[in-house]
Amino acid sequence: ALNPSRSLSHHPLFQTILAVQNAPMGRFSLPGLDVATYAVATGTAKFDLGVSLAEQFAADGSPAGVAGTVEYATDLFDRSTVTALVRRWTRLLRAVTADPEQPIGAIGLLDADERHRLLEQDNATDRDVAALPLPRAFGARAAAVPDTVSLVRGDTELTYRQLDAWANRFAHELIARGVGPEQVVAVALPRSVESVVAALGVWKAGAAYLPVDPAYPAARIAFMLADARPSVVVDDIATVAETTARPETDPRVPLDVRHPAYVIYTSGSTGRPKGVVVSHAGVASLVAAQVERFAIEPGSRVLQFASPSFDASVSEICTALLCGATLVLPPAADPLAALTDARLHVTHATVPPSVLAAVPEGALSLST
Repeated sequence: ALNPSRSLSHHPLFQTILAVQNAPMGRFSLPGLDVATYAVATGTAKFDLGVSLAEQFAADGSPAGVAGTVEYATDLFDRSTVTALVRRWTRLLRAVTADPEQPIGAIGLLDADERHRLLEQDNATDRDVAALPLPRAFGARAAAVPDTVSLVRGDTELTYRQLDAWANRFAHELIARGVGPEQVVAVALPRSVESVVAALGVWKAGAAYLPVDPAYPAARIAFMLADARPSVVVDDIATVAETTARPETDPRVPLDVRHPAYVIYTSGSTGRPKGVVVSHAGVASLVAAQVERFAIEPGSRVLQFASPSFDASVSEICTALLCGATLVLPPAADPLAALTDARLHVTHATVPPSVLAAVPEGALSLST
């Protein structure tokens, strides 16, 4: 009735089986011969994972244990993985037979060595991270590499010195409007040089940055603004651009790493969007891990591809600008084109698989 699609490579209904071979077996004998049955390995597995058990008996008919074999598809499982599964299962069986009244949840499946490896040895990833507020970390980087290109958008290039000075001017503008620590400033600008300057300026003013994608539906934007209650909403590029009268010096607002750095909203796919507040300390740990894992370094060119309201956009900005790399802004009309434009010399890009699927085969262009 279901008529599932059939394949010669697997069973249509299940791929894992546990079989207990306890059906009565007739005795087979030949005159003048001792006859016994033996399991013969075929070298193939009928299922992805198959466990076969058979009771054994002594000559007097008393129980002599249970023998078992496991067959598995080697293109899906390593021998060590299957061995670990069997070891944990037999450990469970021994515990149950030793004390049938104990709750299953109280039974430890791991031996002491495996538990130590999983919980302690493999989890020993802590490291000392210089947890600085974002404006301090960026200011230190700008002072170290003032003439390195920090930001690129088409023909526009800003050095770290220029970007730092512009962000300082915008920070003074925000401070003049009463912005300070533990306040929220919403930045509702399209991806642009000004949007990056605005984010840095918000941090330098001591406030938390709330990125708002202006392409979002009006109802969603209204909900985010009503929920976060920002003290200032920056929705005009001119507000960022026209700050030439403000000082270029760092305002040096007193900040603690526990202060909010940014507010990001979930997609709302399971209900109403929820705002998440991330501290400066959290950003420092994130940046340290990603810079190490992604091998981002001075000379790298990180693509700012994510929507402003997706937290990956904050990661792109911070991993680039806090380690002396260059942040590359894609063309506004077609951000996807940045993935195939060799002239941008992009070395790092964070994109979902669905986006890669839209790139013609062989057209991806990332410098290495």
